[in-house]
Amino acid sequence: MKRIATLICATTLGLMANIATAQPNITDLSFTDPWIRGSVPGQKNGAGYLIIDNKSGQPAAMVSANSDRADRIELHTIVREDGVAKMREVQEIPVPANGSVTLQPGGYHVMFIGLTQPFKEGESIPVKLNFSDGRSAEVTFTVKAPTYMGGGGMQGHGHGGHGMMKGN
Repeated sequence: MKRIATLICATTLGLMANIATAQPNITDLSFTDPWIRGSVPGQKNGAGYLIIDNKSGQPAAMVSANSDRADRIELHTIVREDGVAKMREVQEIPVPANGSVTLQPGGYHVMFIGLTQPFKEGESIPVKLNFSDGRSAEVTFTVKAPTYMGGGGMQGHGHGGHGMMKGN
């Protein structure tokens, strides 16, 4: 009986180790070009953009963000309805296994609602990005000029209004 209990315990621990290693490690995610457009006078909200790469064979999903620079932060995308672009909150931003997602103007973004102070060009803004499996990462966003459009000036055209996603 003792031998069976030991075998069951060892098998259970082995299964738990396999389940634990199936989850991507936070080091499997990398964050490139995090930026926020600078505020203009009277602006109460702002948006943050970046590229999230997932080097894991398991998908990931960003589910929230935290920063003391806004009353609240939501994850958003842009959808087109009857030819009109509308901003919509999303519950998560998926990051495909062995792929990436680009948060960019016209697509997915981190929305800062009720700024505690305006975003000033050149500032560094720490933001905690939270993922569905309980992991989080502190990412520093750089504030760009209010007219900055991002690396290639992309506006999300041709990407379904959801930011670009690449997977293998």
